[in-house]
Amino acid sequence: MSGKKSLLTSEYKDAIVLCAGTAILLAVMGFTSPGFLSWYNLHNILKDFSILLIVASGMTIAILLGKIDLSAGAVMSLSAIAATLTLRAGYNIAVGIAAGIISGALVGLFNGYLIGVQKLNHFIATFATMNIAKGIALIACNAEIINSRNPGLLYIGTGKIRGLFVIVWVTLIVFLILQWLLKKGSFGYKIYSIGGSETVADLSGISTRNVYVKSFVLIGILSAIGGIFLAGKANSGNVTMGDGYEFNAIATVLIGGTPFEGGRGGLIGTFVGALLISILRNGISFMGLTPAWQYAIIGVVILVVIVIDVAINEHRKAEESRRVWQ
Repeated sequence: MSGKKSLLTSEYKDAIVLCAGTAILLAVMGFTSPGFLSWYNLHNILKDFSILLIVASGMTIAILLGKIDLSAGAVMSLSAIAATLTLRAGYNIAVGIAAGIISGALVGLFNGYLIGVQKLNHFIATFATMNIAKGIALIACNAEIINSRNPGLLYIGTGKIRGLFVIVWVTLIVFLILQWLLKKGSFGYKIYSIGGSETVADLSGISTRNVYVKSFVLIGILSAIGGIFLAGKANSGNVTMGDGYEFNAIATVLIGGTPFEGGRGGLIGTFVGALLISILRNGISFMGLTPAWQYAIIGVVILVVIVIDVAINEHRKAEESRRVWQ
């Protein structure tokens, strides 16, 4: 129990440091770019942040398991197209959302089967499903933009409740549920255990097969929600709208302090990491720099964060060793 408490303490400490860095970045952007701190611009940052956080939350679960989901962006596109095609066929918004979420859940189920049951390498499995999902999306939309012509979908993407975008409210609710699931529920305990050591988890009686399948279904659903949000912003779906989101999600998780080896980290760091990347991307655009600068700067930030994380972990290990020998 004390080990778990120290793990949580280190996670929150890392998040606090990242929060301080994000606040400094926000202040610098506000000082150098007049209008950056306007409510209109901050609200747009929150909208982009919400979509990224939803997808990155799913990626956090994958990385906590010691895996990667390369199909997340393709699932977003597929779900957006599934939803918009359903709506254009005359079905109501509830059926359209269900179609999008089910498509994501099915891809997630297939990923879980390949990784958890067939024990395929997660890179190979999700790279394959990325291409399968992309191909199905391309066939379904015939390489065209699908306009839903549905006010309900547009409301999801651009509507507001009490001054905040619907996307923001939904994301906060989903995030709180996931945070409870990972930190308070037995399912979260199993995810951390498998990420720490799959062999030990197996020996302790955890059904790793079931956890992988359930986890990747959940990851697929979260990617699908992100895709529906994107479709709502444009009131349309197309095969490229999710491109690159999987890499932005991975970057967010790494910046948030969840390492590739799994078993450590969590959603609090991902939350702050998504905010940091959203502010960076918006600030770079606000200053009139090209998208190429986004990749370069975010890449540098990831490198710096990883170097700092390694240094902190080495310091912690040294401290623990000293306590043992004392």
